[in-house]
Amino acid sequence: MPAATPVPRGPTLPVLYTAADLLTGPGCPVCRYAGESSDRYLAWFALEAHADTMTVTRLCSSLGMCSRHTRGLIRQPGAARRLTAVYRYLVRAARDRLSGQRGQLASCPACEHDDGASGRALETLLEGLAADGPVRDRYRKLGGLCLPHLQSASARGGRQVIAWLAQATTAAVGAGAASSGWLAGTDHDARPRVALLQAASRAGVPAGPDVCLACLASARAEHDCLARMARSDGRGEPDPRLVLCAGHLGDLIVLAGQRAAAALLTWQAASLVAGLTGPSGRPGPSGRPGLWRAGKPGGPADWLRPWRGRGGQGGRGGQGGCAVCLSAAAAARQAVGNLRAQLGAADPVPGRQVPLMPLCVRHLLGLAAAAPPAGKMAVPAALGHANALIAELDEAFGKGTWARRDEARGQEMTAWRRAAAFLDGSVFCGRPPHET
Repeated sequence: MPAATPVPRGPTLPVLYTAADLLTGPGCPVCRYAGESSDRYLAWFALEAHADTMTVTRLCSSLGMCSRHTRGLIRQPGAARRLTAVYRYLVRAARDRLSGQRGQLASCPACEHDDGASGRALETLLEGLAADGPVRDRYRKLGGLCLPHLQSASARGGRQVIAWLAQATTAAVGAGAASSGWLAGTDHDARPRVALLQAASRAGVPAGPDVCLACLASARAEHDCLARMARSDGRGEPDPRLVLCAGHLGDLIVLAGQRAAAALLTWQAASLVAGLTGPSGRPGPSGRPGLWRAGKPGGPADWLRPWRGRGGQGGRGGQGGCAVCLSAAAAARQAVGNLRAQLGAADPVPGRQVPLMPLCVRHLLGLAAAAPPAGKMAVPAALGHANALIAELDEAFGKGTWARRDEARGQEMTAWRRAAAFLDGSVFCGRPPHET
């Protein structure tokens, strides 16, 4: 009798030897490769990695995955039992951080995996395009890169290849061959994320331990910026400052709907190409493809200037970052600053503690690092909430075992969702998880 196929000890990657391995069907070849790699990673996590010591330890160093990948884990079958076990460790790691454990949070391991897969595919594709004429012909026939990966390619490829890629995109858009099916990229989280953004934009979010005002303010700023762009229907002049990152481009297309998607993508493509080549079609001012400073006073980017002037790092779009990312980051900083000011205005009683602050762990750690006195006042209540969540998670995990299978189940069975909101409010855009 043949032996069963062993469970892989790590996430597998699709076969990739040459650019021809990528150009197998219509649409963005990098999206197709990176998407399959990401699916394999999340499937591997569900099958084995959630119980692997090294993987859980790595997750503790980052306090879980980013909001996008966390939502992907939540949508998987069997997520409740699996994530209950994982969050028992993550909340304990967060408690240690709040108690004063030093060290910078690591990045999301799933993002590192996805970025590695995208980078590998881009390098392979660019090498093939630079050396092989038939590869270029096939690339042009199948559609080419989406806008986010075209932007990523601009930092990797040579001057001539990037200029050719920009021309190919312009030709595809001008001929009407471009569609939202590949120009906007592939982001399966876009629709759930937009639904959360729309919910966050409404007034009346109740106070409670599962609300993060910074994440809520960030989500509302995102929705406001995206709604303004969607209402423009792509009628503005091309402006490289308004090129969006991959996530927010997907949000824009979902929010605008099919009616305006084509015009908005055409506008984004023209803005990106103008940033890569300059208004005359030549490379940027540095002598190589780069973001060209463009835009007329009074143009469509003017309403973003108050946000952009406050600094911050956003996504990878636009002159200095995605405009929506910058606006969201500024709104979150403002919300944390307001809470910090409220703590500063409180009576300076030695050892005074305050009730649980409406901030997730990530923003609370930022507050404690920026203003240690405010952190000393706010952290004790968060530690108490972490201990309560740990007790609920332990109880829920115990009731998932065979020995306790017949015990009554209550609120503790949803503790894993509340733990996700406690660690990172952006998973639910600052709102309580039970309302999404």
